[in-house]
Amino acid sequence: MHCERFLCILRIIGTTLFGVSLLLGITAAYIVGYQFIQTDNYYFSFGLYGAFLASHLIIQSLFAFLEHRKMKKSLETPIKLNKTVALCIAAYQEDPDYLRKCLQSVKRLTYPGIKVVMVIDGNSEDDLYMMDIFSEVMGRDKSATYIWKNNFHEKGPGETDESHKESSQHVTQLVLSNKSICIMQKWGGKREVMYTAFRALGRSVDYVQVCDSDTMLDPASSVEMVKVLEEDPMVGGVGGDVQVHGFIFFFFFFCMKHFQEHFYSLTH
Repeated sequence: MHCERFLCILRIIGTTLFGVSLLLGITAAYIVGYQFIQTDNYYFSFGLYGAFLASHLIIQSLFAFLEHRKMKKSLETPIKLNKTVALCIAAYQEDPDYLRKCLQSVKRLTYPGIKVVMVIDGNSEDDLYMMDIFSEVMGRDKSATYIWKNNFHEKGPGETDESHKESSQHVTQLVLSNKSICIMQKWGGKREVMYTAFRALGRSVDYVQVCDSDTMLDPASSVEMVKVLEEDPMVGGVGGDVQVHGFIFFFFFFCMKHFQEHFYSLTH
C-alpha cells in the first residue's frame, strides 16, 4: 500500500517536472528562434521550436498508445453485466429527426435490462411532439408517458403544496415501475431536467448514463463503459468517445459509479 502511494507521488512529481521543463523549453526555443533547416525567403523552415513541438507530439502519442494497449488488454477480461443501468435523456425543443435518431440508437443498446428515462424541459402543446416521437420509437405498449404540471422545485398553476407532493411521488413511482418512460415537466432548465431523473431514480440503479436528445449512441457504448467501471474500483466516471455527425452536436455522456451516494449527500 505504501509502495503504491510512493510510486503515485513520484509519478505526479515526474509528470509535473516534465511538463514544466517542456513548457520552458518551448518558450525558450520560440524566443531564440534558432533554425536547423530553412529555405530562401523562409518558405520552409524547421527550427528548435518545431523540434520541441514535434517531440511533444511524439511523446504524447507514445504514452497514449501504451495506455490504450493497457486498457484494451484489461477490457478483454470477461465480466458479468449484472449491474443495473439507467439512461437519462435531456430534451428541449429538439429537432424531430435528431430526436428520432437518438431514440433509435437507444433501442439498439446491447446492455441487458437498461432503463430509459427521457425528461422534456417544458410541458406546453409545442413540446408534445417529443413525447409522441418517444412513444412511437420506444413502443406505445412498452413505454409510459406523463405530463407533469410541476417539477421537483416549482409548482405549476393552481397547484398546492399537497398536490405538488402527491405528483412528485407519482412521478417517482412511474420512473421506478417502468423500463421506458418520458416525462414532460414545467420548464426549469437542463439542471432541473437532470435533477428529476436523478431524484426519481434514487438508489434503484447502480450506474447512470446521461446524454442529450441529439446524441446517437453506439450499441456497445453502455457495455464498454460499465466494463471500465467494473475493472478498476478507482474509476468513478467514464466519458464516451465523441465524434461529429453532420452538424456539430453538443454531447454529454457520463456514467457515474455509485452516483446515488454523491447525489444524496448534496440533496439531503
